[in-house]
Amino acid sequence: MTIWKTILFDCGIHPAYSGMAALPYFDEIDPSTIDVLLVTQVWNKASYLLKGKVKGRLLQCFIFHLDHTASLPYFMEKTIFKGPVFLTHATKAIYKFLLSDYVKMSKVSIEDILYDEQDILLSMDKIEVIDFHQTLEVNGIQFWCYTAGHVLGAAMFMADIAGVRVLYTGDYSREEDCHLCAAEIPQFSPDIYIIESTYGVQLHQPRNVREKRFTDVIHSTISQGGRVLIPAFALGCAQELLLILDEYWSNHPELHNIPIYYASPLAKRCMAVYQTYINSMNERIRNQYF
Repeated sequence: MTIWKTILFDCGIHPAYSGMAALPYFDEIDPSTIDVLLVTQVWNKASYLLKGKVKGRLLQCFIFHLDHTASLPYFMEKTIFKGPVFLTHATKAIYKFLLSDYVKMSKVSIEDILYDEQDILLSMDKIEVIDFHQTLEVNGIQFWCYTAGHVLGAAMFMADIAGVRVLYTGDYSREEDCHLCAAEIPQFSPDIYIIESTYGVQLHQPRNVREKRFTDVIHSTISQGGRVLIPAFALGCAQELLLILDEYWSNHPELHNIPIYYASPLAKRCMAVYQTYINSMNERIRNQYF
């Protein structure tokens, strides 16, 4: 017996393009046939299409992983897709902030606007949430998620279709940082891995070396009477850098009179989400609050 199931993992845009050109290849699929849409996180880039036959059971997975969520309002409100959509609690909380900011910051013509604020709100009402390690079943597909590290709320999804297990990681980090735990290792091996590999062929310096280079440059600049401007993503990077600087400042009394500012309304709104989901962070952060 052949069993067909279709899962859409992530639903984003290509940041280098605008309008319809920024969308994934939605014309290659029939949105009405998608059984469930699982989103790993709010932000990043890549695109994959997997189609295969496993032990007589056909498994078809369409994976669009271009910023993960930025075409979700379009897909939910402008196409014939009517299936369920699942995000983790923290990802859903951040979703509205980031996509509203994306709409406001997009400098495109009227005809290139993919969706508006109302579409974002309508999609929010339809999105369901999933807890880490919670097992759900939709249309014969069982799925659950693991902590992926990387950014708050990021998840790796394991899907079980007629006994065939597929692990889709999205972006993940196996290194614990200043505020997040490392990605979990599933307790059993899946039949198919779909793994993010942006830095798969690169070797990075140890975290402590990179952090020392960062703080040394800042300290040197300030000591010479200079100022430091740091462009950073509002989600994840801003919080991580602030924690690094906070610890460095506390260990250097000569810097206590030097203020640190973060000038980002979006980062401020995201910070409120971080404060709400303290329990999703590592032991170091939890111990500071409890």
